[in-house]
Amino acid sequence: MRYLSALVALLVAPAALADSVVQNSPLGCPPTRSLTTQESRDGGDLILVQGPKLIPKRIAGPFQSPRSVAFLPDGSFLVAEHPGRLQLVTTEGTGQISGVPSVLRLGHGGLIDLALDPDFANNQTLYMSYLTGTEQASVLRVMKAKLDDVNETLTDEAVIFESTPGDRHDQIGGRIAVTPDGYLFLTVGDRWAGDPAQDLSSDSGKIIRIRTDGSIPEDNPFRSQAGARPEIWSYGHRNPQGIAYDATRGELWSNEHGPQGGDELNLIIAGHNYGWPIITYGVDYSGRPIGFGHARPGLEQPVRYWAPISIAPSGLVVQPDPHERILWISTLAGETLARVALGDGCTVSEEHFVDRELGRIRNVRIDPKGALYVLTDGQDGMLYRLDPATGVSDTQEKTHL
Repeated sequence: MRYLSALVALLVAPAALADSVVQNSPLGCPPTRSLTTQESRDGGDLILVQGPKLIPKRIAGPFQSPRSVAFLPDGSFLVAEHPGRLQLVTTEGTGQISGVPSVLRLGHGGLIDLALDPDFANNQTLYMSYLTGTEQASVLRVMKAKLDDVNETLTDEAVIFESTPGDRHDQIGGRIAVTPDGYLFLTVGDRWAGDPAQDLSSDSGKIIRIRTDGSIPEDNPFRSQAGARPEIWSYGHRNPQGIAYDATRGELWSNEHGPQGGDELNLIIAGHNYGWPIITYGVDYSGRPIGFGHARPGLEQPVRYWAPISIAPSGLVVQPDPHERILWISTLAGETLARVALGDGCTVSEEHFVDRELGRIRNVRIDPKGALYVLTDGQDGMLYRLDPATGVSDTQEKTHL
């Protein structure tokens, strides 16, 4: 395989290297685990519990398999539906936006994500990710366009990124994060193949960084490396379905699906290898081990992981807070909304909200006023705003690790 020499360099370390020799995550702290069972405590692990009450208020829907929502300056919403539709939700009702590109709806493929340009109020620019091509050779694209909300159409459409092709249509990633200084990050899954996540000539299993005009930044870590894709920012990912940029700290965060267990929350560093499929905290669905344990030199550790049962993290958003890193994670299999707070001294707290109340939660977003929203999954997906329950203290004691 193309990346065999790189693997050899990683595996020549003594075979007796114990899994307990685990380096810190890029945050500078040991990885922490959410113990996804109610049966018993295991050392310092956290048994998941319900957090303070949040009351879901239905705002719009139903939508057909909604994937993403964006908040427009006038208070209306854009909702991206998986089959390839973009819905405009206003106080007067819901209308369909024309000009959306045709998508390949196979497996996880379809219209995946939607993000507004930070200067949308002035330039009306948005970005969409979607799968297109053929069943045998499909690609993940990012399109840039302008929204004409008066005529309910997209204009000035241009494809600014196209991934290397693949022949599988699951675990494709496709989430977008746009930064205030004009960069766009895109997650690309490994399409169930595993090995390509370590191959720098393929976009599979990577996080991509381009400029919002589609150009490749000069300081991308592999731009000058022969045989490597210049758009790659980080690699060794399985299926990253959430990505968020913390503009306060200049940090990029992502979450990704493990196999059976081993879902991860990662702080993304340019050029770093996040290990899949060489290391993982999960196991194969048959119960057999995957790779070579939990740790190897040169491979990054997650900030947090979920085991032994997967919660299937989907959307991810960073809550603006100057004092504490607070990340909200929607989950599919877990059917819950997790709030992970990373404090000083490597303390971590995790609370769960609307647990098993709404079903599978596809995405989470925070609007410009600070309100929290979630999109539920499925053929009749809904957009909900989550309001704090009146009279319930939001200072409920947390469990720390």
